[in-house]
Amino acid sequence: MFTNALRVQIVPLVCGLLLILNAGCSGNSAQKPELAEVTGTVTLDGKPLSDAIIDFFPQSTADKSQSRASSAATDTEGKYTLRYDNNTSGAIPGEHLVRISKPDGGAEVAGPETLPARYNEQTTMQVTVSKTAPNQIDFDLKSK
Repeated sequence: MFTNALRVQIVPLVCGLLLILNAGCSGNSAQKPELAEVTGTVTLDGKPLSDAIIDFFPQSTADKSQSRASSAATDTEGKYTLRYDNNTSGAIPGEHLVRISKPDGGAEVAGPETLPARYNEQTTMQVTVSKTAPNQIDFDLKSK
């Protein structure tokens, strides 16, 4: 199908394009901000709250392009570990607004909210994520 002369020209061109694409895709990992591990437990009326979604929204990040929220879903014991993205755990150090939601049907199903609005749509909960200290941040929510 291709002559040897054409193949000699196409192969280096394709390899060069693949190298450029690979460099462009891997460049984002170097741009991630400093992150700190955050774990904790969420309870509702003293009992573990499973399948809840917890979001930490950074409030004091100077570079707004890197101020994305860190999120997690609680397990059956109400425990969570925040994730900055699919490949990286942690949260940006500093002040965060916290939103905790539990859709009817669990974290994987969109449905009506089962927690009081003061923990999600109307939240005022704030926490500080430390750069150095272990960040064990627990939440004891009340249904009433």
